[in-house]
Amino acid sequence: MRQILLNDIRLFGYHGVHKLEQVIGNEFQLSVKIEVEDQIVNELSDSVDYEEVYATLKKEFSITEQLLETLSDRIIAALFNQFRHISSVAITIEKLNAPIVNFSGKVGVYTMKNRS
Repeated sequence: MRQILLNDIRLFGYHGVHKLEQVIGNEFQLSVKIEVEDQIVNELSDSVDYEEVYATLKKEFSITEQLLETLSDRIIAALFNQFRHISSVAITIEKLNAPIVNFSGKVGVYTMKNRS
């Protein structure tokens, strides 16, 4: 088994159930762990291109969602669709400034799916 990791990616987006979140936006942090088929890798076409993964993350992240669960499911589906070598994807999406009174920290979701 081989894993491709993209960690602590910072993106700005308009995700959330509160209307204000969809207007002023928020900063998010994403980490993605991609498991790929265990095979000999001699060329980039035999693996997963980090730059293309990042481009897919940014594209899917730019589409506003109320729920981070929906967003993470859509990102995973896009990665499975784009890369044939992927066997599973795990993604963490954290909202860095949650609109919770007197709250200090991060909130988020973790989703892991295997290719079906």
